[in-house]
Amino acid sequence: MSGGAGHAGGRAVSEGAGRVAPGGGPVVDAVSGTGVWVWSGWVPDEPAAADTPLLGAAELRRAGRFSDAAARAWYVGAHAGVRRVLGAFFGLPPERLEWGRARCPGCGSDRHGPPRLPDRPGWEVSLSRTAGHWMLALSRGAPVGVDVERPRPAGSLALYRRVLTGPERAWVESRPVDERHTAFLRCWVRKEAVVKGWGLGLGTDLSAVPVDPEREVAAPCRPSSAPGEPEERWTVREVAAAPGLLAALARPAGAPGTVLTHPPGEGPLPAPLPRDAATDPNERAGPPG
Repeated sequence: MSGGAGHAGGRAVSEGAGRVAPGGGPVVDAVSGTGVWVWSGWVPDEPAAADTPLLGAAELRRAGRFSDAAARAWYVGAHAGVRRVLGAFFGLPPERLEWGRARCPGCGSDRHGPPRLPDRPGWEVSLSRTAGHWMLALSRGAPVGVDVERPRPAGSLALYRRVLTGPERAWVESRPVDERHTAFLRCWVRKEAVVKGWGLGLGTDLSAVPVDPEREVAAPCRPSSAPGEPEERWTVREVAAAPGLLAALARPAGAPGTVLTHPPGEGPLPAPLPRDAATDPNERAGPPG
């Protein structure tokens, strides 16, 4: 596999505000050609001139709806950073990457459905943003969900009751007062990662999604979509994030391949996948190196 598994050379990320985490060459499971890659980055409050030209028409329309200048810069910079990562990964200019949305499984709308890569069949993607930070998960062969959050003022007990299961609420409220919000956030990022992986959003009843915060890995079940269909078990766990942030990643239980998390920070972009591995999800990839 070209590029190897170590740090890959490439364009410096300082060309725009969408700074990315350091990453080596892509690592694809040598047997199934599957796996999950996770990158994270941060964006300053001021927009970078090199970022806006990379975005597609739908992204530019969305950016134009932000009334707050910093929020607009965060959105543009994050999407530019994501495009740089995926462009380097797939071996194409970032502005040529097709970024769209699937239809919402709940209501059928394509305005708020999960993100997708229309020209990359077999690849699934999940993106999360919190202020100037972003996290991207790219999966081959199985759906994936990721969420990253920064601490905010502590939520009320009413919010805990609305979002948490009974055992989760008892666990949060058993913590010292100054630790409760972090404990709640641990539950929140897990729940968000799960429902994103399911293709749903905040309209989901999060209190019906148990995530066992006391366990390193939780195994919630996705309800069946039709009578007689079995429930689908997922796994969710925390992943490395920048200092002060919490993040989690969810995918179906037993999904093939490994999860490769690039440590947060500034560094080189990933080396591109070989053309056959980048375009054909059914083609086996050779071992790295």
